[in-house]
Amino acid sequence: MTRIPGVVVMPANTEEVSRVVKVCNRYEIPYVPYSTGFYGPRSHPHVDHALLLDLKRMTEFEIDERHLFAVVGPGVIYSQLQEECFKRNAYCVIGGGGAQASVIANLIGDGWSPLSHRIGLPHRRILGTEMVMPDGEIVKMGSLAAGDDPFWGEGPGPDLRGLLRGFTGLRGCLGTVTKMAVKVLPFQPEHLEPTGISRTLRSRFPEACEMDQLHHEEQGQYAPGNV
Repeated sequence: MTRIPGVVVMPANTEEVSRVVKVCNRYEIPYVPYSTGFYGPRSHPHVDHALLLDLKRMTEFEIDERHLFAVVGPGVIYSQLQEECFKRNAYCVIGGGGAQASVIANLIGDGWSPLSHRIGLPHRRILGTEMVMPDGEIVKMGSLAAGDDPFWGEGPGPDLRGLLRGFTGLRGCLGTVTKMAVKVLPFQPEHLEPTGISRTLRSRFPEACEMDQLHHEEQGQYAPGNV
């Protein structure tokens, strides 16, 4: 299903990725972007003498605890992001790829979680994004298209997140994502008490949360009080 690459290149930033991609285009060298490699058949070349664009050195990370988002490079994995979120009374959602998966790769690949019904689909947590297109040009999405603040995924500026994933993701086929701002969420401040026994074990929300949800139910908006 995969081949050993002819060469491995480990760029350190977006500009280096762009230069490598332009060289690959000039000399018709097939290449595949790669971060943590959870999904081997989709993250290695399928032809001989291809170039593997290994992004694990790109570990840029910053977190805005006031506005609840983090900016990560493709070398940042979920466990690292989750640890920093916990320190700030926040959390991220770890998809089915597990905590060792690249945050960026998982969000543009699949990113589904049992919590998706409560916190929204993965592509909704993608905010500002920086991507190197197949011709080597750099494209910025969301509010990064108009400035340096990645807070707003919908704009001002073009919302091109559909290029990244559609329903379940194209896994780098339309470009190499080198930076992404990801929405994080405030952590539930009160302990969730388990009730019942297995196989009907569930976590009961604190009374204040239940009253708030009952209000929403009365308004016909959503959600049972238990998960």
